[in-house]
Amino acid sequence: MVLVTYRSADDLPTFLESLPAAVAPYPFEVVAVDNASTDASVRIVREFGAQVTANDSNVGLSAAINQAAAMTGAEWLLIVNPDTRLTEGSIAGLVETASSDGRIGCVGPRIRSLDGSDYPTGRRFPSVGMGIAHAVLGTVWKDNPATRAYFGRSSGGDVDWVSGSCMLFRRSAFDDIGGFDTGYFMYFEETDACLQLHRHGWRVVFDPGVEVYHREGGSTRFAPFRKVYNHHRSALRFYCRQHHRDPWIVLAPMIA
Repeated sequence: MVLVTYRSADDLPTFLESLPAAVAPYPFEVVAVDNASTDASVRIVREFGAQVTANDSNVGLSAAINQAAAMTGAEWLLIVNPDTRLTEGSIAGLVETASSDGRIGCVGPRIRSLDGSDYPTGRRFPSVGMGIAHAVLGTVWKDNPATRAYFGRSSGGDVDWVSGSCMLFRRSAFDDIGGFDTGYFMYFEETDACLQLHRHGWRVVFDPGVEVYHREGGSTRFAPFRKVYNHHRSALRFYCRQHHRDPWIVLAPMIA
């Protein structure tokens, strides 16, 4: 399991307690990278028995994921946020789904917020029109058609991308795309990874029969303004990488 922590001490005990029952009967190891936390994150993960690398500075989520992935040769890479609550048998269920077809490069579960409401995953890549309409209307008309499409859920099966709060990679697929693009400090890194999987011929699958819970913004609550900056910067990077070979790239200055 690949774990990146940043001031995650409040979330880690509950998350780590849920891990063994979620993975059983499969064996697992935890490899973690801490991005210069100032709390007890490193101590908590080490006491759990994980192999931990503590960075001197915050190198970003994508770079830290790649660091952690390089620390293990496991056949499956579970990339999961520490503010996630795993349910019994959930990760074992993802492994079974991914094992059903050697072309599945990544699988994600149904994700619910702590209040039981659906957390968006199993989504389509946003089109130019959808993205603009969602950005313009989403804050003043939350149920507008573009926002519903942007957050649209799948009934299961092949999707464009799944949420990075919990995603299981086949190791060979992760290596095939070169891991995560370190140009993303955070946000859209999982969207880009799924885009690269599709481009390399892998399937990305949403399994609604497996459920986990997620407390949104577990680490970003400490830096709300940086969260906004990184989200917009990453959205622009994804747009340019998605459309770098088609005519839509000419709209990049407007998108910016």
